Amino acid sequence: MGVRTGIVGLQSVYWPHAFANCLSAISTVELVSCADLGYDPNLISTSLGKTPAEYATSHNLRLYRDPIEMIQTEGLDAVCICAKNTEVVHLVEKVAPLGVAIYIAKPMATTLEAAQRIVKVVREHKVIATSGTTERFDGGIREAYQRFKSGAIGELISIRALHQHGNINSFPSEDWYWEEAQGGPELSLIWYAADVVRWFADSEVTRVYAEYDNYLSDRSPFMDNGKILLRFENRIMGSIDIYFSVDGFRLPTYEVELIGTAGAIRTQQSVYEGTLFTKEGVSNFYRIQNNNLLDEMTHWVECCQKKTDPDLTIEDAQRVIELCLVCRQSAQTHTAVSLPFD
Repeated sequence: MGVRTGIVGLQSVYWPHAFANCLSAISTVELVSCADLGYDPNLISTSLGKTPAEYATSHNLRLYRDPIEMIQTEGLDAVCICAKNTEVVHLVEKVAPLGVAIYIAKPMATTLEAAQRIVKVVREHKVIATSGTTERFDGGIREAYQRFKSGAIGELISIRALHQHGNINSFPSEDWYWEEAQGGPELSLIWYAADVVRWFADSEVTRVYAEYDNYLSDRSPFMDNGKILLRFENRIMGSIDIYFSVDGFRLPTYEVELIGTAGAIRTQQSVYEGTLFTKEGVSNFYRIQNNNLLDEMTHWVECCQKKTDPDLTIEDAQRVIELCLVCRQSAQTHTAVSLPFD
């Protein structure tokens, strides 16, 4: 019998369909049910494009209102949570005491206090939990990481990460993503790049300076471009570029550049090759074309079976949220901000 899984929360443009498609593709998973949390079906349809009943039928799932009832009735081993960012902490606190493993759609919290509560309840009840997606499972970035760890460029000096995600107008005008309280691109986009720079640096950030502006998103309460400078405990310097103003032309979603003492690596999502620069010359490595979310969720399912922590631990997710919030404070105050952040 496979890992019996359900989806908690359907009011989302992307995640319910993405979770269902990925879980259905993993041979060791039985995706059996979903819970709409009792929301107005028309409200859910605004974001999801389907009513809860239509969604359940399309994925051959049993539909519940209450996630606790769903977990207990179906005997679930694991759940995926996708809801308003401000509501996730309450859902985790409901389901973690039932002992189910948890995959939380990023970003898992909008405040440091909420992130800390999630870590606390996950560890108290000894459940397997992570939050994603991340850039860690992109084929090119993972290959770059393996080459870096094998010593291909010596000691890391500097890292630059780019993330672009189109623009906010891809969201329905009545979707909750437009609500300022949900964090917008400060949390949902910086999440990707903030995690990947921490992963490569293998160190915590001690100081951040960020600049934001909104150039092309007139109706949005958020920035649509951000530039961020980072200093790590181990002296590595980092930078992050965030673009949420891309419309009508193609630009890589992910890009990472590593500068080391003996070479450099560059890779981006939209090309087939990464590039390694060393004293021996310039060489290319094939970029694995993969489904990031599917690979990451497959890894999470394997961790559920083995009872081991995922690649991105729940504490890692908390630290990424903290870094996102520090970027916000720096951009608002136009000053460098030190971590840890209160």
